[in-house]
Amino acid sequence: MYRIIMLLVLAVLSLSAASEYKKLQYMGMLKDIVISTQKIRGGTFNFLNGSTAAQFIVYDERSSQKKAFRTLAYQSNRIPSVRLSSEFDDLRRQMDSLNSMAFELEPITSFSAYCILIEKMLETNQQMQKIFFENSSSMTKNITRVMVEDLLPLSEEIGRLRGLGSGIIAKSAYEDEEIAMLDESIDEIKACLKNSIHDLRSLRIKYPQLYPHGFSDKLVGLEAEISHYVQFAEMKVLGQKKISGDSDRYFADGTILIGKVMELYEVNENILLSTKSNSIGHIASTTNS
Repeated sequence: MYRIIMLLVLAVLSLSAASEYKKLQYMGMLKDIVISTQKIRGGTFNFLNGSTAAQFIVYDERSSQKKAFRTLAYQSNRIPSVRLSSEFDDLRRQMDSLNSMAFELEPITSFSAYCILIEKMLETNQQMQKIFFENSSSMTKNITRVMVEDLLPLSEEIGRLRGLGSGIIAKSAYEDEEIAMLDESIDEIKACLKNSIHDLRSLRIKYPQLYPHGFSDKLVGLEAEISHYVQFAEMKVLGQKKISGDSDRYFADGTILIGKVMELYEVNENILLSTKSNSIGHIASTTNS
């Protein structure tokens, strides 16, 4: 009887782990759409301000984005607790419409429209996190919260700064509205960076056995790199009468930083997946002994 009960428990936990994997995968796909949209937004702004190379980035990302939305729609049918699928449909339609006209708009108008859509995506992902993991362990809640409330917003602020900065550099000038948005973006990225580093260090202290060796050093390095990227915008772009530099290089450097932020996202994602897998393995070994 004990063996039968333990086999039933194992079966339930296996289904739970599979479900959690699907939820993390679903959140990850939405995360990828956010990152792709950030690149489309910044590339469009950069192109409209004079960078011809940015046009190819935009077309490539639009193609990737369409595939990602199709995959997201397919996966939503496999997760019964997804109750926001209609919002994704609305976002997809709005994105298709904006992509079709973005090159015809004023640069700052196009940029601002993409910002609105990305903000909706971030809000939806945060709602998803609460729905998906409302009955999960405190560890799972803490880690997924940092993923969607710290790391994704941090990537967004870097993306805004990347797009605005590269576009202004491309045309060697700026409008008042553009420089105001750049100034706001700099303030926001500093706040997001501070919160993200603080919360990641707290997770590292709370669950020391879960995080890889050198994780704290990685945080120190990333904090320095992002601060340096912000300082360039402050010293070489913000309020300067003569702006010079390589807009495509500034864009590429921002992309690298976003990639490093997403590496931290994936570290946390993998921790959750491996923790579930190890728990099931432990019960399986106990049952077989």
